[in-house]
Amino acid sequence: MITQYAVEGETSEDKKAGIKAGDPNGVFTMDETAAKAAAYEVLATHKGITGSAADAYLATYFAKAWGHFDVNKSGEIPVVRTPEFMRFLCSDQNMSLGQ
Repeated sequence: MITQYAVEGETSEDKKAGIKAGDPNGVFTMDETAAKAAAYEVLATHKGITGSAADAYLATYFAKAWGHFDVNKSGEIPVVRTPEFMRFLCSDQNMSLGQ
């Protein structure tokens, strides 16, 4: 998830100074677009749901799952919460998401 979908934040000093592509702060997050892209991959690899079936599945369940994890409506979730998010989205708390 980190190498394919997550975005690393910038230091607060760089944000205040308005520096684009500032120093990394080591905090990785996923926005809604990245989480949805990752969800397509997880649905395909772990549930065998692809194509229009995946589109329909995400149209039905993604917004609820996203709202459950982005409770502060910040537009992002910590990447370390992604496995929980995917299990919630897939309604499968025992799904193995290891390497």
